[in-house]
Amino acid sequence: MNEQRKSPRKIANEVLEVSDQITGTLLGQVVNISAEGLMLLSTQQINVGSVYQLDLKLPRLIKNHSKIAFGAEAVWSSEAAQPDSFWTGFRMIDISEDCVLAVDELIFDWHVLD
Repeated sequence: MNEQRKSPRKIANEVLEVSDQITGTLLGQVVNISAEGLMLLSTQQINVGSVYQLDLKLPRLIKNHSKIAFGAEAVWSSEAAQPDSFWTGFRMIDISEDCVLAVDELIFDWHVLD
């Protein structure tokens, strides 16, 4: 498969929960992340093509943010190896420059996924 990402994915080395801004429902945890998107592990299947307003809860205050708010589109989804679990890839489609900088600072020293 051809790699289409502009930024390398980094493996989450901290627990990062992602919630739906509209419903407040916890969607899952970040598996890996880049400046353009993320992969989520969830207990519910997310429909490809769905667009969400999401909150990424930060493990500590970063650039005066306790969470990062952004819009994202689910671009792929598949069953995970764990029972009743799903992987979903999201492409960030609406995120402020300030939040991008907070993501960059959060993941700066994390391991790059090969």
